[in-house]
Amino acid sequence: MSQTQILMSSPEYFKVEYSINPWMVSGTQVDLELAKHQWENLKSTIENAGAEVKVVPPNENYPDLVFTANSGIINKNDVLIANFRFEERRGEEELYSNWFKDNGYNVSRIPSEFKFEGRGDAFVHGDYLVGSYGIRSDKDALLYIADTFELEPVIVELAQEKFYHLDTCFQNLPSGDAIFYPDAFVDKSLSSFQSLFNLIPVTEHDANKLACNAVVVNNTVIFPSEDIEAIRTIEKLGLQAEVADVSEFLKSGGACQCLVIALN
Repeated sequence: MSQTQILMSSPEYFKVEYSINPWMVSGTQVDLELAKHQWENLKSTIENAGAEVKVVPPNENYPDLVFTANSGIINKNDVLIANFRFEERRGEEELYSNWFKDNGYNVSRIPSEFKFEGRGDAFVHGDYLVGSYGIRSDKDALLYIADTFELEPVIVELAQEKFYHLDTCFQNLPSGDAIFYPDAFVDKSLSSFQSLFNLIPVTEHDANKLACNAVVVNNTVIFPSEDIEAIRTIEKLGLQAEVADVSEFLKSGGACQCLVIALN
């Protein structure tokens, strides 16, 4: 089995200067040195779990470039780059596109009228495209991606602005299970996903800590806070739970999974 590769982008220019989700309050002060420390700790935790980390250079014009999960969707060596809903992030699209091209990927775009925010809202799972729409990504975008990659779409509608991407309220696990926050979805039972995953709900407390925005590397699940009840659930499944505090990034509504995208 090849080593897991993860893409991140360092936070030299990370700040909260605009508001595009309910977590973000324009002008909120970020402790940049703490953010850098937290990012390095997450990177080290990922590497200790057995993954190789590659890094997209930061850009002073795009403070949210650090959230590489939104760069696009990857299917083997093919990448479809994000079409961001908000103007503030659209310049990231070219930066990500260039990085993937420079690193040997086949890079394409989806039609510009379809908004889509990458691994935040969709991922490839075997022969399926698992995704969500309704807040930041469009249903038509997911159907286009599924058709392009010749995958069966298994997609659901999000219900709350606070949980604006799938990765804020759902994470699949290597055990075949998945944790999710029911109230984040129009269909609270998440019945469309039940044939693919054994679904384990998390509490509102955990959801508000972005517990589902955990990073999975091999059999390790990296959570954004130690104050998460689902850690015990994960351990009972025989998985290794680790914590990488990313409190500074929660000021932008992102936690561990928002800061990474798996390349393979």
